[in-house]
Amino acid sequence: MSSFSSWKALSVGVALVLSAALSFNLAIAQPKPAAKPATKAADADDEGPAKVKGRLPAYYKDIVDNKQKDKIYAIQADFNGKIDALEEQIKKLTADRDTAVENVLTAEQKEKLKKAKDEAVAKKKKPTDKTAETKSAE
Repeated sequence: MSSFSSWKALSVGVALVLSAALSFNLAIAQPKPAAKPATKAADADDEGPAKVKGRLPAYYKDIVDNKQKDKIYAIQADFNGKIDALEEQIKKLTADRDTAVENVLTAEQKEKLKKAKDEAVAKKKKPTDKTAETKSAE
């Protein structure tokens, strides 16, 4: 291939890259469409109490209307409070159970249990310490 042909191919390639970059920049620079004006129904909702936000269950988005969404969000908020209270109760009961089980052990057994737990914690930390040492050595 002659030097003229290679320059020609190179210039065509550069032109293609530049035109693609220009097209991309123009696409990004396009103004976004203006927001739709609020409807009368939306204006009425804004005057009411603050809306409760939540997350719709899977596949509900295209099925329910705005009033149904608000009802679903309110239901979720009500149940989430109850669920949170129950989870706290479960945590407390679990801690009470663990304390009661540990109280069955003798003092010597409690020491062995503490040692076993400490060794398990140290064992879990050990692999991460090695990776940290490896990274610092590099």
